[in-house]
Amino acid sequence: MKTQTRSRIVEIIRERSGARPVELVKKLGISPQAIHRHLRSLVAAGRLEPRGRGPKICYFIAGAPDLNRIRGWHAAVAKPAESPVEFVCETRDVFTARLGRLSSFARAGLKEDELPLAIAVAGEVGNNCFDHNLGSWRDVPGCWFETQATGGRLWICIADRGQGIFRSLTRADPTIPDEQAALVAAFERTISGRAPESRGNGLKFVRNIIVAGARQGLACRSGAGLAEYGRLGPDCRAELARFPSRLTGTITLILWSLK
Repeated sequence: MKTQTRSRIVEIIRERSGARPVELVKKLGISPQAIHRHLRSLVAAGRLEPRGRGPKICYFIAGAPDLNRIRGWHAAVAKPAESPVEFVCETRDVFTARLGRLSSFARAGLKEDELPLAIAVAGEVGNNCFDHNLGSWRDVPGCWFETQATGGRLWICIADRGQGIFRSLTRADPTIPDEQAALVAAFERTISGRAPESRGNGLKFVRNIIVAGARQGLACRSGAGLAEYGRLGPDCRAELARFPSRLTGTITLILWSLK
């Protein structure tokens, strides 16, 4: 019975990308005391990790990112009610300045030779948000740029509320049939037709870095398109699979091991 309850707790937390004890009490219909006992056991076993304190404490799958805020921002049909200034970079110079903060993760376990690669990958993905959306933002310009270190992993999330890769790429190659094909083309093909929109090879550069090592991965979602690369790509894909596919814009999740 205990094993079944704990498995159900883990399942709920995974589905919701995090849950508070009070939410688990309501969902499972068992006492707060029992919920806290199960949570302590799951934390001790390394399956869950708590974040926050007191009544605001929330439990997450160990090593998983908290993407609730970016999910709400990216999935909003109308202009988001909130665009947190600590995450949203409305201009390229703000994004470039914040990119340097990745250097701090060297102290958290990011290897010295991997740091410039992580910065280069994040920089190229972020610059893409600006390069191919000028004048085409749905509402909020720029990109969301957030980093999280948890469970020996560095998660880098970059998203925009722009036109999406399909619309951008089909201006250069009208034969691309759908959003999935456009996403694969962006990371794997050299687009020769450059008018009316110039296309570079930046995402091919990103893919090459990601697939070259065993400690990193990436997934990208744009509309219904979802692609993954690298050994840790499936972990990124699993997180982005929970995002709605009905909207334009792009979201990329990059993962680097800190162990």
